[in-house]
Parts: sequence; C-alpha cells; structure tokens
Amino acid sequence: LSSNHKEVFKGHNLPRLRGAMIGPHVTNADLLEFGNVWKANHIRWQLIWNGFPHSPADSATLDEYRQWLDGALKRLEAALPVCREAGILVTVDLHTPPGGRNEASECRIFHDREFQKAFIDIWEDIARRFADSDVVWGYDLVNAPVEGMVPDGLMNWQRLAEETARRVRAIDQKHAIIIEPAPWGSPSSIALLDPIDVPGVVYSVHMYVPHAFTHQGVYDNPVGIVYPGTIDGKWYDRNTLRKVLEPVRRFQEENGVHIYIGEFSAIRWAPADSACQYLKDCIEIFEEYGWDWAYHAFREWDGWSVEHGPDRNDRNRTATPTDRALLLRSWYAENVKPQFSDKKKD
Repeated sequence: LSSNHKEVFKGHNLPRLRGAMIGPHVTNADLLEFGNVWKANHIRWQLIWNGFPHSPADSATLDEYRQWLDGALKRLEAALPVCREAGILVTVDLHTPPGGRNEASECRIFHDREFQKAFIDIWEDIARRFADSDVVWGYDLVNAPVEGMVPDGLMNWQRLAEETARRVRAIDQKHAIIIEPAPWGSPSSIALLDPIDVPGVVYSVHMYVPHAFTHQGVYDNPVGIVYPGTIDGKWYDRNTLRKVLEPVRRFQEENGVHIYIGEFSAIRWAPADSACQYLKDCIEIFEEYGWDWAYHAFREWDGWSVEHGPDRNDRNRTATPTDRALLLRSWYAENVKPQFSDKKKD
C-alpha cells in the first residue's frame, strides 16, 4: 500500500513477477522450459530489429519499419498460447522504436514529427491487438529512451509518453502501461520524470550500475573488475547498490506507484563469483521493496546467459548449473503462477 492507503496498480494480482528478458530467437520449447521447469512467471518480449542500440530502423523507411514490426508482432501473437501453457505473463517491449536511433544513440522519435506520429499510431495498433489477451501483462512504450535536444514543436519524452499512454488507455483499460525514464531508463533518471497523469502506469528502470562492472569485456571495456570492490574509484557493495536505487524507491513512495526492473545483469565472465554476488544483492533489494523484475536475458546473447560459464570463449551451456542459474531458479521457485480464466483469449 502507498502512503495514502489506496491500492497500488500493478496490472496483475500475483505476489511478484520474476522472470527474464527473452530474445527474438527463443523457441516454443524454450518458453515451456522457462515456465514449467525454471518456474518463471514472466518474460519481457523484445520487439527488436537485429540489435541494440543501433538497428536497420536507423535508416529504414516507415513502410519498411512497419513491415518488420508486423512480422515481429505476429510472432509474438503466435507465442502467446505457449506462454499461457507455461504460466508466463508477457511484457510487450518496443526495443526498436520507429526511426531507430542516430549516431549518438538518441531516439529519432524525438527529432522527427513523422516518427512521433507513427509511434503513437503503432501503440494504438498494439493496444487493439492485445487488449483482450490475459497473457499480456503490459506495454513497455520505449526501451531505454534517449532524447538529446528536442526541436521546438516536438514532444519530449514526458509529453510523448503521456499522450501515448492516454491513447493506449482509451483503447485498453486493463493492461499496465510501462514507462522508463530518459535517458537510458537508469535509476538516477527517474528523478527527472513526473508521474504520468493516466491510470494504470507502472514505472520501470534498468539496473546496470556500476556499468564498468556489469559490462566488463563488452565492446572495449576492461575486464578483471571485482564486485564487491572499488570500481571507478568508488566502493561498491550491497549498501552502495541500495543508494543507487534510492531515487527509484523515493519515486515509488512519494507517488504511490509500482516499480518494475525491466533489465538487470552482470556479464558472465566477471571474476570468481562476482556476477552471482551482484545479482544476489540486486534481487534481494528488489524483493525487499516489492518490485517485479526481469533478468537480462534468457537464451539471448550468451554473454548474459546464466547457462554459460565464466570462459568467454566457450559458447556452450554448462553441463551442471552455474551459481547464477541456481540463484535465479531459487527465486523463480517462489513464484505464484497466473490463473488464466478463458483458454481462448489469445
């Protein structure tokens, strides 16, 4: 309950959503295993066009973008009965927005009126498509939005998110509308966001702090960075992570809203048991605060895979579960599964 004692909207009636982001190449067998064997009750389904942050959308026409998106949405629709069978609720995540991103990774929806209009239209289309699905939990409007300098006459993220949420809510009164702060959906960015004046909004951040640790060995980032430890000249342990997440906790309490951690991870080749320790500390904080969460990622890129060991050159899953896999599975074992009423709602 929030401080004003009204019930906080979550968009579901479960004690907690605990699951993972999944990639576009996940199979029906993967989904069934994740739900029925791993006991996850949630996935964040990426509508992603060949990579992040940059993609073919960066230079594609709107017609080309819509053609790609239609195919991606049809694939999601086909997977929903499988997710039902697996006891999994789905977040629809627009990972690649219309227009993609410029060279500075700024979303072009903030720089072009045509892309802003297309963005709103697309979300109205998605809401019509999934309004009656009880397997869909919510709509994550943009993954890690980055504005840059917004020209006069165009909406910044605050305004575009509110207008899009209002249009979605006019079509679909049931599903959660999930909004990440700009820039990058980071914990500190949420202090720059005002609550959206639309019913049924859930707020989401991604947890990759300290980035030098979680992303070591990605691109040109140096390796050998230990957690807990001194990282970029600052000591990081569970108490530090709690301070990093304090703006999110404050936003939750001051506004009486629900929080969803849409991504968090640590690269699998972090030294010794560093990755497992980082994930453990993160999850225990999320759980303490009552936040839903999705690990990044299940059967996507193997760098984030808990089914792969610490040798970055070994691209095969381990024969025995890693400490990270056992950690996630121990939390998934706590899950309550959704009760789907009508078997034909997908």
